[in-house]
Amino acid sequence: MPYYELTVHCSRDQLAAIEATLEDSSRVALTIKDGEDNPIYEPKPGEMPLWDWLSLTVLFMQSDQQLSTLKTLQNNHPECEFIATQLDDQVWERVWMSHFKPLLFGRRTWIIPGGYDVVEADDVNILLDPGLAFGTGTHATTGLCLEWLDQHPPEDHCVVDFGCGSGILAVAALKLGASKVHCVDIDPQAIQATLMNAETNAVSAGIDVVEPENVAQLEQLDGVIANILAAPLMELEAQFADMLKPNGYVVLSGILKEQLDWVVEKYSQRFVDIKTKIKDDWALVFARKG
Repeated sequence: MPYYELTVHCSRDQLAAIEATLEDSSRVALTIKDGEDNPIYEPKPGEMPLWDWLSLTVLFMQSDQQLSTLKTLQNNHPECEFIATQLDDQVWERVWMSHFKPLLFGRRTWIIPGGYDVVEADDVNILLDPGLAFGTGTHATTGLCLEWLDQHPPEDHCVVDFGCGSGILAVAALKLGASKVHCVDIDPQAIQATLMNAETNAVSAGIDVVEPENVAQLEQLDGVIANILAAPLMELEAQFADMLKPNGYVVLSGILKEQLDWVVEKYSQRFVDIKTKIKDDWALVFARKG
């Protein structure tokens, strides 16, 4: 069955009125995206900022619903730009999965999405169900962490995956030799995804879920792995230091390259042996507790 798509280009000030019109439509989905190229990386807690110019994509199951909504919007908002298209029927799950294939990180660490066979049986293969939470390996921040783990296997280490997302880094650490990984995330869906992926990869015994309010209890760890964002990483510097045993390490990602100097300066207060790596405008920071 085909779907019918209507794209509306408007300003932020026009959004409320357009959404009110769409409330009376028979749409099946509405997506709001940046209408230009001005990404918002780190809103403050509780904030929901919008771009100055927006692109709204509205999906309908019938062409008369699309055309009726288009006519109403054109009458009420003649200053906006509209594009109406038909989407040919496809097996949408397969279309999406075509963009996510087995990926190799470092020498021997593979991410294998559902529906694909293992590429190299003797390598470290992480079977992953993407889509439940952030972390598939396709983003540079996750890829940087996977490459670091592949190059520095955490054998017999007890570490924390702070902001575990899909659990991809926790599972990778365990398959590369870690003895235990404490997993922390503020999103219950991320914990659910982590536990599911750990079970799929037969490493559930090595996972310990820690509620965010209990992270102060973590101490004498070998390492902290945190793929989050620069602002919380800087706020957590002292807490990460307290979690670690002497000579313990941090692996930090989710840092834009223009934020790298700030993070390095902050972690230089309690950490030494700082190393960095940049990939696709994102950075990773490694450091040891001084």
